[in-house]
Amino acid sequence: MNESCSSLPVITTSLLSKGKNTIGHETNLARTPIWHARPRGTTDDTVVSLFLFGHPFRKVEGRNLTTTDQRLFAHLTTVYVRSGCPDTRQVPFSLSEASDLLGYETAGGRQRALVRAALGRLRSVTFESALRHPDGHETIIGWGLIDGYLVTTRGGGKGWVKISEPVAHLLREGSVTYLHAPTWDAIRSEDEVAGRLWSFLESERIGKGWRYPLLRGDEATRRTSPITLAIADVLQLNWASRPRRIAQRVREACDVVERHDPRYHLRLTAGHSRGSWVLTCSRSQAVHTTTTETPDAIIRAWREAHHSRLPSVKQRAILNELLTRRPVSWIVEHLQRGTQADNAFGFLLAADRERSASDLAAARHVEEEWEREKQQESSTGEQSLMELIGSVKRHLQVASDSDR
Repeated sequence: MNESCSSLPVITTSLLSKGKNTIGHETNLARTPIWHARPRGTTDDTVVSLFLFGHPFRKVEGRNLTTTDQRLFAHLTTVYVRSGCPDTRQVPFSLSEASDLLGYETAGGRQRALVRAALGRLRSVTFESALRHPDGHETIIGWGLIDGYLVTTRGGGKGWVKISEPVAHLLREGSVTYLHAPTWDAIRSEDEVAGRLWSFLESERIGKGWRYPLLRGDEATRRTSPITLAIADVLQLNWASRPRRIAQRVREACDVVERHDPRYHLRLTAGHSRGSWVLTCSRSQAVHTTTTETPDAIIRAWREAHHSRLPSVKQRAILNELLTRRPVSWIVEHLQRGTQADNAFGFLLAADRERSASDLAAARHVEEEWEREKQQESSTGEQSLMELIGSVKRHLQVASDSDR
């Protein structure tokens, strides 16, 4: 990348700072109930009760998308953001990489055909966003996920995808959910429904807890929200005549999510109304860690602070637990500072408690700010949509003038 850090979009700098294992998924599309755990042959034009720029939108055309399509699309949006959100909106990819993301071990002719099929599905989808004006008239804008793609067998197989302008606009404006790739892939490989559930929950601001109805029409959360989706709709478990089977399937998915991501606590319980269920979700703030071994840098700092002694099994467990919320450099620094005290380990734990109290206060402040942002979302969203519509109108005017 030739651009200086100062010229990069804020969202690019943010994503790059989170490391190579972080995916940037457009938030609205992470929440949208369009990703199916199994491919289905029929189209679906049911209203998607979600908000884009503060206004509802729905899928009106195109083939049903799979959860593997979602993983591929998330990879493409990640590459776009990491590349600095180029004006061309073109995202390069290799066929072998795309095959891996779709779950195929090799990139032969059959696999290349399946990659093209996935791109075809992404290209086929059309959404509509509606804006109602104070005088009563309505403006409709149609948009998709990608504008086009190219695939060639040259160079071992490669291609590019052109992200649509509305999606690119959302990404540039920071509408991005960060997903930990190893966790998502591990969950998906065991249970596609669980993978879809996890990616949805990661896009949600759950806070200290949130309640979701299992089925449309069931009792929902008491907290105010622009929209609370039914979990069965999100997961595309459209078995209207088998609600108990849906509940069992969601419990199975919850078990997989909790096993791979211990930050989550998920419980599906019977609601107050007969035949209804409610999924209660909570999520801790611990970050993902991919190792249970104590890093060498921490061991060296420990031995320097404790006269060459190694930490005990229990002390190692505590150090590893600290790693879920503190970087290695922070732990090393406080062990070194603690050498001036009689108990470096005690100094480290005291510093962690002080930092945790500060983090909690900051989290409460962020939650209060979020509530205020939600109240402003509708008005600011309308302005953003009008800017996008204005851009489309200008393009149409240019095209009209050129035809004269």
